[in-house]
Amino acid sequence: MVIGGTDRICHTCEEVYRMPLSLVQMGPADFARRRGPLIASYARAIENSRRLPAAQARAAAELDVAERLPRGPATRGHLLRKALVGGAEVGWIWVSLPGTSVPEAAWINDIEVDPEFRSRGYAGAIITAAEAELAGLGVARLGLNVFGDNGPALRLYQRLGFEVTAQQYGRSLTEVTAPDGIELVPMADYESRIEALFADYAQDLVDEQGLWHGEAEARAARKLSELLPHGARTEGMILRTVLARGVPVGWVWAGLPESPRPHLGWLHNIEIDEPHRGRGHGSAAIAAIEAELARRDVPGIGLNVHGSNVGARRLYQRLGYQLLAQQMARQLPAG
Repeated sequence: MVIGGTDRICHTCEEVYRMPLSLVQMGPADFARRRGPLIASYARAIENSRRLPAAQARAAAELDVAERLPRGPATRGHLLRKALVGGAEVGWIWVSLPGTSVPEAAWINDIEVDPEFRSRGYAGAIITAAEAELAGLGVARLGLNVFGDNGPALRLYQRLGFEVTAQQYGRSLTEVTAPDGIELVPMADYESRIEALFADYAQDLVDEQGLWHGEAEARAARKLSELLPHGARTEGMILRTVLARGVPVGWVWAGLPESPRPHLGWLHNIEIDEPHRGRGHGSAAIAAIEAELARRDVPGIGLNVHGSNVGARRLYQRLGYQLLAQQMARQLPAG
């Protein structure tokens, strides 16, 4: 998402600024004009967040836009609107309706204010206008993704009442050293650990997204079958018990690189059992799995952190992980 920039001295712009903003349906010619800059900005963002070479990032952006908007602004389930102020086009927004990108929420895929109109409050006005349209359609929740280096967008969304629901962090795996006293061995208690993990995941869906228990459990079961179709023997997955000087203290689950992050391994879960917490085993276990991935020539590692898990966010920041992206959401007023 491209928000920010500098103002130009423009008396006409000042006159436009005082007029109300409206959103109108984008036509094919509008989309054709916007498509190139959309792909370019998206490619730059995923180049950083997925650690991809520029050419691969560009190809990924092209493919994603083509798959999600096969009919451009006429694609079902998507709202593409240009923003007008006093007849002047100042920017645009692309929103997916619930069930298109995210099951329970509308999703802002892109919003852009044109350079000569930036820093005048139009980004917030565009989002507010889109929210009003969505509320009129009965949409109750709106979410979005912010890439880690987009500070102006993050501050804007915080001002508008969006709250962080999840964050992704990453770091390179150069100069990784395995810690002393920590050993990773094949899991002996896979079934009970995974059952507890996905039961917690189902409960999170109930608490955070308002799903009823049956639907949450079904979705958790589908997620499990997608990630671990062959259980502990699933190719590309590393599931280990964590031993601290020979004593089992927890477990860790990581995955080898795959699409859409072909250069990042992924830390799916790490858990230190309650009696052994507060002794540095968590940091040591992370270092151990980093070392195992590095031995497999994996250049980097990423992970997901729940938005409310402040302790985990601080831990990963302390260990040198950098914010790649984060998801935010807010409830919309009834239409």
